Amino acid sequence: MSKRLSAAVCFLCICSVAVLSAVTLSAASLYAAGKPVVTVMLCAEGDEPAHYDAYNRMPAFMKDLAEKDNWELHILKSEKYADFPSLEILDKTDVLVIYVRRIALPKAEMARLQKYVKESGKGLVAIRTACHGFAPGKIPETCQAWKEFDKEILGGNYHGHGHNDIGSEVWNVKEQGGAAILKDVNPPVWHSGTSVYFNDPTAADITVYQYAASSEKGKMPLTWTRSYGKTRIAYTALGHKTDYDLPQFKALVRNLVRWTGSSGR
Repeated sequence: MSKRLSAAVCFLCICSVAVLSAVTLSAASLYAAGKPVVTVMLCAEGDEPAHYDAYNRMPAFMKDLAEKDNWELHILKSEKYADFPSLEILDKTDVLVIYVRRIALPKAEMARLQKYVKESGKGLVAIRTACHGFAPGKIPETCQAWKEFDKEILGGNYHGHGHNDIGSEVWNVKEQGGAAILKDVNPPVWHSGTSVYFNDPTAADITVYQYAASSEKGKMPLTWTRSYGKTRIAYTALGHKTDYDLPQFKALVRNLVRWTGSSGR
């Protein structure tokens, strides 16, 4: 092989390695390179301040996590779901956090939401009442529901809950102790003001990290993950108004955002 040909081959090899390294670095570090964009959906209509108060409590709760974890945070709020603001921000969102209860959305915004969940390959975190978040009793002509959201996307099967004044015993799944979802979620057993959600049977492909139980009902899956295509899905039935101040709940939500935020990267 001539010196000129040898030099050309070496040059091509070096370029190939450089390109491969650049592609690999880009895919591996996209989430870490800049601020992940986290968007939160809240609606006063349907929320129950006596039990959840998500509309009022979640903004400060998520802002605290965003400042500590360096997220670019967007809060989408509306008093009435028929007036819900544009979901155009989903085009640049890495993780969508939903905590709404029995609402519909203007048809254009529901189309954006469904496209994000089903096609974006990004992350979705659903909290507490989000399992029946898009199943209102009455639907205005200008709006659209998504009653299949729980079973189709979350893998759940919500069909009622226990008494709100009893709360529930919560515990981490021991076999999942080293999982990223449960990092800093301590103590591993505690009492929550959250009533037990009856959601059995759940989808066969969920991975459960926490269970809840009360004197009126045996254990039920509480926190789990699954995938929908390339989209990482996380759900927790925690989210009672007394949970916001618990360090283990803060750690859990942070971990769910982090885990779903690595979707497709």
